[in-house]
Amino acid sequence: MHIVAMDFLTLSRPTDRYQNILVVTDLFTKYAWAIPTPDQTAVATARALWTHVIQPFGCPEVMHSDQGPGFESRLIKELCMIYGCRKSRTTPYHPQGNGACERFNQTLLSLLGTLEAEQQRHWAGYLPGLVQAYNNTVHASTKYAPSFLMFGRHLRTPVDMLTGAVASLSTTTTTEWVSRHHQQLTYAYNKASTSLLQAASTNKKIYDKAAKDSPLLPGERVLVLDQRRREKGKLSGRWESEPQVVVAQPYPDRPVYRVRPEGKDGPERVLHRNNLRPCLPCLVPQELPSEPTAEEQTPADGLALWGFAFPLPVAEGYEAAQAPEPRRSQRLNRQRPQRYRE
Repeated sequence: MHIVAMDFLTLSRPTDRYQNILVVTDLFTKYAWAIPTPDQTAVATARALWTHVIQPFGCPEVMHSDQGPGFESRLIKELCMIYGCRKSRTTPYHPQGNGACERFNQTLLSLLGTLEAEQQRHWAGYLPGLVQAYNNTVHASTKYAPSFLMFGRHLRTPVDMLTGAVASLSTTTTTEWVSRHHQQLTYAYNKASTSLLQAASTNKKIYDKAAKDSPLLPGERVLVLDQRRREKGKLSGRWESEPQVVVAQPYPDRPVYRVRPEGKDGPERVLHRNNLRPCLPCLVPQELPSEPTAEEQTPADGLALWGFAFPLPVAEGYEAAQAPEPRRSQRLNRQRPQRYRE
């Protein structure tokens, strides 16, 4: 195993003995582990990793997770230091950085939803069977079952016994079996690598359709997406009221920025570009001139009340003409009654 991703799935069922599920996924083979835990403490996390992942399968080279306290604890760092494992993490409030686990969480919730009401009360006992069914199913990205890429063979299940799809016992020697097994794993590894690259390219094209390149410069004012908006109510704003200032971009090839509060000393945060919004500089309000009194008001002031800030131009040598008086018609027959005609 090269890289494994970790995440906690909370079921929010107060009547259950276990409240959380530690989800671990191998990013290449897509092999998954789902371990029930009573809490998300560092002790529970380290014990679950040691018992179900490290001890039976060995320690991976890289452990990737979010910035949860159970994963960023001192105990997990010491565990990684003992095995020579590197620990990586996502930026805060950016689950896309751990997409493999987030996608498996949705699949696992769908599998748990297939249980009946009585079975859901004891979901922890059915969890290993559901995860085994997932690991024995062909994955859309690799075109192979995760268990085959992990162990090099198809795991026998009760369905195979019912359908008769059971491989016959081989009578070849150990050397021949090892050679054939190595060839099968090499072929599956190459095919899975190609399929993963194609799936990643397809997902990138879909994501880039709505993506816009808008880099930020050091010193630029930004607003941070308010992640506690749901707690404040639906009418609260999407962005935090306190502006931040961009300090630097730690990785030039990644849309990640380090920001700090504006105008005061505060802790720096590393946030993804999707959680930042450019903010215009604050404008200092200027005092408006007081309105003139009735005695001081001039015709130009009256025009200003109607939106004119300057006097209207008047043509030179123009004098206002006298309005003509109304003229009576001189026609003799104006369709009057006969008695009034002249």
